[in-house]
Amino acid sequence: MQGREKALQIEKYTFGDIPAVFEHKVVKSSPTGQEIAHWHSQVELIRVLDGHIHCHVNHSDFRLGPGEFCFINLGQLHRVYNTEERPCELEVLGVSPELLSQNKKVFDAYISPVISDGSFTHVRVGGKNGFAKVIERMMEELCGIAKEKPPGFELEAVGVIYLIFRRLYMLYSAPREPHPLDNDVSLQRRMTAFIYEHYSEKLTLEDIARAGVVSPSKCTALFRKYTQKSPVNFLISYRLEMGSRLLAETTKPISEISQDCGFSQQSYFNRMFLREFGCTPREWRKRAG
Repeated sequence: MQGREKALQIEKYTFGDIPAVFEHKVVKSSPTGQEIAHWHSQVELIRVLDGHIHCHVNHSDFRLGPGEFCFINLGQLHRVYNTEERPCELEVLGVSPELLSQNKKVFDAYISPVISDGSFTHVRVGGKNGFAKVIERMMEELCGIAKEKPPGFELEAVGVIYLIFRRLYMLYSAPREPHPLDNDVSLQRRMTAFIYEHYSEKLTLEDIARAGVVSPSKCTALFRKYTQKSPVNFLISYRLEMGSRLLAETTKPISEISQDCGFSQQSYFNRMFLREFGCTPREWRKRAG
């Protein structure tokens, strides 16, 4: 499959004003390098329904199949992608910690230790694990709540989410191999955040390296380790990602969008966009409309 224009289909559901999102995704095949590494200010729970998906969290890479889950803690650099011909169907629950902070005693005892432990980056739950069956039922219940929104659905959703976090705390409390804090992850996150904030400006490899207070060679090594891209290629991919959003969500001229995204020449923006997404910016906008 060429490009990313059809690599991801998403149905998104919310629970009123509750800071949580439930998504149903179909992820089609795409080259690994096309998925941009990112992180969230929320905890994610990924459940595979059909097919297989690759998860890359910091320096760990693993494959999830039907019935398997993965918790990804907040602030963890990760990518999720599919390299197989068969599409992967999955559900993703994203929960902001603020949802569970109303009761300070409970939050301090059971939530804060999990989300503040830098060594607890993620945990994979196999389909045969007893937790998997319990979480599966909870995710199915949340899906029904999100779609049907019965009277009092917010209360019901919060209750189920609390039960899910109880299981997460139990997984956190279970004996596991210690993982030393990786300073490289912190450096990588700092440089990635710099790109997110300054992508519209003229940036060089040296600028990105300075954001992490590392040498250009160290900067390049870290980006290849965590994103499978060079720093400059990561920057270009992110600029194109932002450009694709502006094309779909605004009526700005393409020439203005290319400038806003850090491309000095529209012809170069058009050429790179075609290589990344398999269509021109104009075609992308037409399809989005």
